[in-house]
Amino acid sequence: MDENKFTRPPLASLACVNEFCDLYGKKDRGNLTVRKVYGSAEIRYLRCRSCQQEFSERKGTALWNVKIAEHKAISVAKHLGEGCPFKSTARLVGVDPETVRRLNRKLGGHSRQFHEERVWGVVASSLQADERWGFACNKENLVWEAELIDPVSKFVIAHEQGPRNRELIRRLLEDGAQRLNEKHGVVLFTDGEPSYASVFPEVFGVPYYPERNGRQGRWPKVRYRIPRSLAHVQVVKNRSGKKLRSVEIRYRHGTRRRVMNELFELGYRKANTSIIERRNATARLMNSTMQRKTLAFARHSGAKLALGWWTLTVYNWCRPHRMLRSRVEQYYGESKYVDKTPAMAVGVAREIFTEEMILTTQVFQSKGWRSSQFTVFSGVGIKSR
Repeated sequence: MDENKFTRPPLASLACVNEFCDLYGKKDRGNLTVRKVYGSAEIRYLRCRSCQQEFSERKGTALWNVKIAEHKAISVAKHLGEGCPFKSTARLVGVDPETVRRLNRKLGGHSRQFHEERVWGVVASSLQADERWGFACNKENLVWEAELIDPVSKFVIAHEQGPRNRELIRRLLEDGAQRLNEKHGVVLFTDGEPSYASVFPEVFGVPYYPERNGRQGRWPKVRYRIPRSLAHVQVVKNRSGKKLRSVEIRYRHGTRRRVMNELFELGYRKANTSIIERRNATARLMNSTMQRKTLAFARHSGAKLALGWWTLTVYNWCRPHRMLRSRVEQYYGESKYVDKTPAMAVGVAREIFTEEMILTTQVFQSKGWRSSQFTVFSGVGIKSR
């Protein structure tokens, strides 16, 4: 079998890419027909019966306008997801390093939109948040990655990058709150970063205006009420040099009873951020620019941003987690373990995705978005070459 060919996705899994079409982004509507097949890879050229628009089946996927063979593009994506630097990936796959960098930008944009489309209405009763630093260009230029994870399913709900400040924490919590099914019923576990304590009520609390005393003067500023089902705990680690001296638990918002009930459900004795800390270790192994002692610097923060989104997608959708596998009883008393990814555990996926499945899945942007001119990653613009 020719390695340049692989199973094409069925027409039912594709949709019209014309944003002015009534069936834009709507799959399995029977409106697509094969116009012709072109190229050595036998790529299908499709036509929409509704708007008469013709387009390639690669349109809307990460392989759109990729000049190298599909099996090489998929191999590049797999190597990057396993933590290989750009130049090492180029040598292993047999392509130019600049090709790897261009494909990395496409992987990042595709992964971001893939996450945007599918991660909504997540059911979670507790969350853990943390930040980690990495390199861009050189060791003097630190770029932080902040993430919000569900400790039960190990699914990373929100991911943001930028300088470590209050704005980064706000973007992280706002993005995570809008993806939850019920944001007023979670317990947030964080480190001692002061921004979490000030931003948490504004994002997760219930706003209200207190009554004004008298008839003169300014109206009071908006305040935020914390429901009984909501709580925030900070785990502060006091260090002396590199040694950990003590751990302090601060109940910042909400009742202590709500926190204790959540710890009982999680099987913990004390409040901690162990799941997000373990996720940080995995992220550093999957992303060479995040390792503490490395020479694999991204040329600019945009390349690091794209690589961070791609490795996050591989972690959520492609990698089975050992703590998530379930035991299924078989005949004669035998048992079998079924692997699950974090996406399967949280309920946004029914199967283990492969890198090829993610790359060939269409994503649909909002109107006015043009990937060929400018790609937007969480407020950071990356011009495509």
